[in-house]
Amino acid sequence: MNSEYSDDKLVSDYKKKFGKQVQHVSKDDDIRIHTDRSLYDELDQRHLLKHPRHPVGLGFHLIRDGQLGLAMLNQTPMFLAPGRHTFWSPFDHLTGVANITDKLITLGNIQIVTINQGELGLSRRNGETILLDPGRYVLIAPHTFEKSTEANAQYIELGTYRRITVPIGYVAVAFDIGKQIIIRPEDTESGPFETNSPTFLFDKQTGFQSVQLQVRELDELKVNTRDGITITARGLITYRIHDPRAAFMTVQDIHGAVKRAAEATLTSLFLNAAIDEIAPPVPTKPKENELINLKIATESENFNQHIRQAFIHDFSHKVNQWGIDLQDLNIEKLEFDSSVKDLLRKRAQARVETATSLSNMCSQTDIAMQQANREKQQAQIQAEAEAFVTRTKADADFYAAERHAQAAKILQEVPLSAQLELKRLDVEMIKATGERTTFMPLNMRIGDVGMTDKRSGQMYWASSDATKL
Repeated sequence: MNSEYSDDKLVSDYKKKFGKQVQHVSKDDDIRIHTDRSLYDELDQRHLLKHPRHPVGLGFHLIRDGQLGLAMLNQTPMFLAPGRHTFWSPFDHLTGVANITDKLITLGNIQIVTINQGELGLSRRNGETILLDPGRYVLIAPHTFEKSTEANAQYIELGTYRRITVPIGYVAVAFDIGKQIIIRPEDTESGPFETNSPTFLFDKQTGFQSVQLQVRELDELKVNTRDGITITARGLITYRIHDPRAAFMTVQDIHGAVKRAAEATLTSLFLNAAIDEIAPPVPTKPKENELINLKIATESENFNQHIRQAFIHDFSHKVNQWGIDLQDLNIEKLEFDSSVKDLLRKRAQARVETATSLSNMCSQTDIAMQQANREKQQAQIQAEAEAFVTRTKADADFYAAERHAQAAKILQEVPLSAQLELKRLDVEMIKATGERTTFMPLNMRIGDVGMTDKRSGQMYWASSDATKL
């Protein structure tokens, strides 16, 4: 069992100590009328019923069927069966007539009590409390009937007798011998909590306390902000009692105390806030092509969130010592003095214009930076292209030089190749100069080849008709 709600040992001790003094009438008890007998038969068997002695139709007092005559015969109570009765003694007299269906029939020290289904009868005998279950009973003093009540009543009281049944979601707060007793629904599952202790105290108006989630609306607050502006605010707090023992022992009227403490905390938070922090700006809808990036819609929400977090931080620590678990705070109403509305509107509009200008400046700066980045990228691409062309040309020159070197080497090693190369040069020169000029190479050196033909020493002539050479 969860010790969060009650002292289990204390509840158990009470059941052992005081529960034995509370008795229930059993089915076999002699005061109960058997269900298979009529009231006339039961009274006749108990010698409490007097039948008429005169012939039918004679007699002064008529008792009809379904009735009982109430008579005192020489100070002795006696019930009269249906019929006519006449009293000859001056010490005998009829006190009244009752229906057998009456819930309570009283004659002298005798009571006939009917407890209906769904009810519980409370009676006393020599100072002892006796509970009467549904049925009919014949009680003879000193056993007397007190009252009947609903059997499912949460609280039943008779003298020193107390019977408590705790519904789900509640606890019962009682006191006895200077100790607090917290009774949970689990403590009354197998049967109601009963006690006959003369020092037991329970207030049926405030004794049952809810441990379910509580939602309390705070009173409307009028607060001056840090800069002297009057605002009207109303909040809603949500909490639950997680430790009833601490809550109802530490603080009197715990729910009222929580409400007042919440109002004081919320007032303190507004007192330390400026109107620019509280007042939401005027909402504006940006145009389609307008470059504005504002968070106007969330400023008020951010402030409410700030208030909520600060409230929960400050208030939770305080009420947690009272056995209270704070869940949430909602600001339901936040209004300003009418004289301040124009000022707030102007301030809000100024904030919008300033934010618009800053946003446009940021947009222009972004455009310039994007253009600069594009130019930088183009310059980089052009530089890379030029470097590639230069590198390609250098590679081509190197390749040509390498090929010339290879050709020179071949000409030097093969004489016939040198002669053919010389002829090719002659042809090229003739093509380049036309037919009017004739070149006659003499002692010509090509690279490191030297003379074209060292062995023969012949000279080679070039003419306009290259085919004749």
